[in-house]
Amino acid sequence: MTEKTTTTFAGDLTGLSNRINFYERLTPEFYRQEVDKVYRRGWLMVACASDIPNPNDYVAREVPPLNTCLIVARGSDGEVRAFHNMCRHRGNRVVTEAEGNARKFTCGFHGWTYFNDGRLAAVTDRTQFKGIDEAELGLIPLHTEVWEDFVFVNFDRQPRMTLREWMDSWYDGFRGYFHGRQKVANQTIDLECNWNVVMNAFSEGYHALYVHRATVPDYQGGPQNPERHRPYIGVSKYHGLYSVEGSIDHKPTLAEGISYGRGRPMYPTFTPNITADRDLPPGVNPLRIRNWLHDIIEIFPNIYIVAAGDFHTVGWFWPIDENRTHVTIDYYAYEAKSVDDHMAHAYFRTILREVFREDVGVMENVHRQFKSGAMTDIVLSQQELLLQKHFSAVDRMVAEP
Repeated sequence: MTEKTTTTFAGDLTGLSNRINFYERLTPEFYRQEVDKVYRRGWLMVACASDIPNPNDYVAREVPPLNTCLIVARGSDGEVRAFHNMCRHRGNRVVTEAEGNARKFTCGFHGWTYFNDGRLAAVTDRTQFKGIDEAELGLIPLHTEVWEDFVFVNFDRQPRMTLREWMDSWYDGFRGYFHGRQKVANQTIDLECNWNVVMNAFSEGYHALYVHRATVPDYQGGPQNPERHRPYIGVSKYHGLYSVEGSIDHKPTLAEGISYGRGRPMYPTFTPNITADRDLPPGVNPLRIRNWLHDIIEIFPNIYIVAAGDFHTVGWFWPIDENRTHVTIDYYAYEAKSVDDHMAHAYFRTILREVFREDVGVMENVHRQFKSGAMTDIVLSQQELLLQKHFSAVDRMVAEP
């Protein structure tokens, strides 16, 4: 007889509610509070350090809820810094390329130039400016810290907590996991729905049996877990994680068999004891379940990560306003060294693209229906605990003076 899957819950679950007024969160008034209290005060993940691996590398990153673009640069000294992409003369964007390598940035409006550590390097026609001090006119910096492969910024004048405090018990749990992979794909889309709807769509596995029945019908579940319960769901003060159990009854399709026939399988990967085989850190697959498929990680407020044995994905869900969300998802995998590896990567990209397309339609439908006002509340199961934690964190920050 197959042992039934049960869920282990971890973390402080006090103060969580299984009934949420969702309709009020779609109003302009509530959205302004989220921007002012959550996005302007919390630590926001804006880039991957691996995207700027070399001295003088930089990327430009949009932060829609705060109406700004950032320069995230690795200086000549190797330090990672972030600045508003804004010339101190007349406010023009200094960097117009999405990425590059440069020791200095020059504004295309009037030629003011800045070092990549933010210092003002040159003012054109300097004699015509009276009473200015170049030392006070560098690029406007943000509080910047790097955790694992991720660059975080804080827009508050004085952050209310350190990044270590923000990450809480998770800070040391993923050491080294996100390093050593290459970016193999990217998806970007603007959705006609509230950012909370997007976060919620990935924060539970309850939907997998129904939304993804056409693309990945038997990746999860099986006789021991017909409702696809998560064997582990854990929360910290702001964030959440759940582990996904693979189906022991999975039958590879013809395309999957060909794609993974000689390359390393990626999604799905059902290698028994994969955690031990890959020497994964304690934060990944915390229960060390044998038939582990992947973990879903929510880094509050707007980051979604899939963590598996040989790949991870990173999703940024940036609110544009109360009705629109900008989504960017990056896919990272082991370095392809052969044609077989490239074939495996191609199948991986394709299957996850189709899974994401199925999710998108549900998100926009939910938003449209809630805007009708016919229903105000949503009810949540224990398998939707990450949603409960998400709304608890939002409400706690919105309530702060």
